[in-house]
Amino acid sequence: MSARKSYGSRPSFGVLTLALAVALACTRPPASPDSSGNSQNLPFSSESQPSASPTNPLIPSAMHISEGSFLTVRLTKPLSSATARAGDSFEGMLDEPVVADRQTLLPAGAKVSGRVLDAKPSAGPHNPGYLRITLVSVNALGKTVLIDTNSIFTKGSLHDHTPADRPSPSGASGPSEVLFTPDRRLTFRLAQAVDLQ
Repeated sequence: MSARKSYGSRPSFGVLTLALAVALACTRPPASPDSSGNSQNLPFSSESQPSASPTNPLIPSAMHISEGSFLTVRLTKPLSSATARAGDSFEGMLDEPVVADRQTLLPAGAKVSGRVLDAKPSAGPHNPGYLRITLVSVNALGKTVLIDTNSIFTKGSLHDHTPADRPSPSGASGPSEVLFTPDRRLTFRLAQAVDLQ
């Protein structure tokens, strides 16, 4: 009768090898970053390239003036119903800056251009003259930008007892004329939004 080999009391070579490999893996220090320059940065790594964020936009906000914004101007020369005609142009400048989101879009002193829409000289103390004017453009960032504003309509006053040799209170060329002088502030309102870029 042949003798049988018993393996019950002796661990096999394969089991010993596996246990040794696990022990070495647990005691190995973590891998240090590759200093060769060939490592790839993770998408959220602190060393990754800067990207756009809400606090640091790459694209600047548009230079946009909203509909309904006010433009307060002063004329550079007097404009009178006694001499103005429909279609005449006039010049002025902003008396106040136009600001949106704490950003100055149009500075005070920016040049504006306007047009006389309608005008009529006075035909006597009982038939006063009138003027209707609007703005058509503004100089923004060195270029002319077309704009659309409401119109300002002003009619001369009736002066039943104003002597002919006494000037009218408004300083117009006649007792019932309209006169816009450079010291008078005129406020227009944008009828359409404007992009300045």
